[in-house]
Amino acid sequence: MKIIITGGAGFIGSHLAEFLVKKKYNVVIIDNLSTGRLENILTFRNKVKFVKADISKNGKWVENFKNTKIVFHFAALADIVPSIKNPKKYFQSNVVGTENVASASIKYKIGKIIYTASSSCYGIPKKYPTSEMESIKPQYPYALTKNLGEQILMHYAKIYKIQVSSMRLFNVYGTRELSLTLMKFMQT
Repeated sequence: MKIIITGGAGFIGSHLAEFLVKKKYNVVIIDNLSTGRLENILTFRNKVKFVKADISKNGKWVENFKNTKIVFHFAALADIVPSIKNPKKYFQSNVVGTENVASASIKYKIGKIIYTASSSCYGIPKKYPTSEMESIKPQYPYALTKNLGEQILMHYAKIYKIQVSSMRLFNVYGTRELSLTLMKFMQT
């Protein structure tokens, strides 16, 4: 079964890609390497198809959706402070990019899209743990763009009859995240 992971060279995407490769799936990673790194997929690079492309721009990357069963849409710009400084960049990546993935999925009749939304859509919650039924109150451009992406996908699911699952992730961390964090500190 062919599976696409947008943002597959990033922290979460690379772990998923590695897992799926071990399970013998045909994995295609689409990543522009703005935050993802080839080092994250180095140990299994020869077992996936890697496409360097920006999903927020029209391009040949869409052709990879042909004969695909599932799309894990993990590509996004994250971080609150940079989104305040450059909201247009976040809108382009997280909203336009998501709509492009949705359109490609419709065109090629993808079976399912799994989207990584963000718990930041709740703003500062009143209750912990936070229920997914809490009110949506994005306070920063990053949160807004991730929520808009989720709304686009859920709306398209109704109109175009595609399956969509959205995961509102909270704080995610692990081995590859630590090295990315350390690299950020080294650059400042």
